[in-house]
Amino acid sequence: MKIKIYAVSVILALLFSCNKKEETKTVRPGLVENNETKTDSLPETEETPKKESINLFTIMPKDSSDVVFVSLSDIYNISEGNATPAMPAIETMDIITAQYFTLEKKYRKRFLSQTHISESDSVFIYDYAKNKLASFGVKNLKATALINGYSSSEDFPYAPSDYMIGFEINKKYLNGFSEYYRDALVYVGKENPFAKEQLTPPDWKKVAAKEFPSRPLKNEDKKLLKNTAIGNTYAFKTNSYHYFLQDYTDNRKNLYARRLLVTDPKTKDIIIEKLYSPSEGTTPSPLNYEEGDDIVNQWTGKLFKDKPEVVFGFLYESFGCPGISIIDKSNEEIYLQCDNRH
Repeated sequence: MKIKIYAVSVILALLFSCNKKEETKTVRPGLVENNETKTDSLPETEETPKKESINLFTIMPKDSSDVVFVSLSDIYNISEGNATPAMPAIETMDIITAQYFTLEKKYRKRFLSQTHISESDSVFIYDYAKNKLASFGVKNLKATALINGYSSSEDFPYAPSDYMIGFEINKKYLNGFSEYYRDALVYVGKENPFAKEQLTPPDWKKVAAKEFPSRPLKNEDKKLLKNTAIGNTYAFKTNSYHYFLQDYTDNRKNLYARRLLVTDPKTKDIIIEKLYSPSEGTTPSPLNYEEGDDIVNQWTGKLFKDKPEVVFGFLYESFGCPGISIIDKSNEEIYLQCDNRH
């Protein structure tokens, strides 16, 4: 699953990094001592696991500047139908100023209110490839509006819907994160939801087709796989789960789709089943290390404190946002709020 820069569609196209765990740190702008950045401690929670999805966002570098931008537009009504928009009158600005600006107090208050974010909340940024965590108090961050990459000077004065709206963070507080922050997830709230346990990149090994667990295809999957043939079969095992992948190829022997089954190694019970097939905006991603010894696309492990383990990274997304599959019978899929617009 590649973290996207502007269209954000490459958000989970992942670079492999060494599996050595790094010390996680929380940071707040302005507090640096002995090359380490510190912040106020945040309380942990032991709440009952929740089944509803949480809002996860992504980061994009802002041009060649020293800041990155976290867009929250997917949870904010930025359309002209918003009676109290968190945006000033763009027509009163010059075209340069209108490209990117900080929200004044009145508009910041509207933005936070309409996204149900408090000044006492924190922005948590977790890089699952590097196992690094950073946190920032909302009260210490600028709320900003950035023109999206599909608008041009011909559109000026811009409409509110031409903007992405969110938070600005200085890059220096994200040192050591993955290139372009492609492996970073963002959460805004009271408590850090991330388990801070190093995820594992599956090292897929080819196995005989007979090792793939026996389970009939779903009717809708049969239709999608009509006129395809079974290709390679792969497996990967951890203490928690056994993962099985099976390729489906077209009449030219090219990869068309992949089917994933995750099983309980003790009971052999199938926990989840997924089919990753192409569409107008999706393409099955290469398996780990197929494109190079340091190129990782799939990850699995304990990502969230209050949820079961996850697996993700099987599709490239062009028009949508990538999903993270929860490995349990709920079949929950958490889709990133990646502000992927066209």
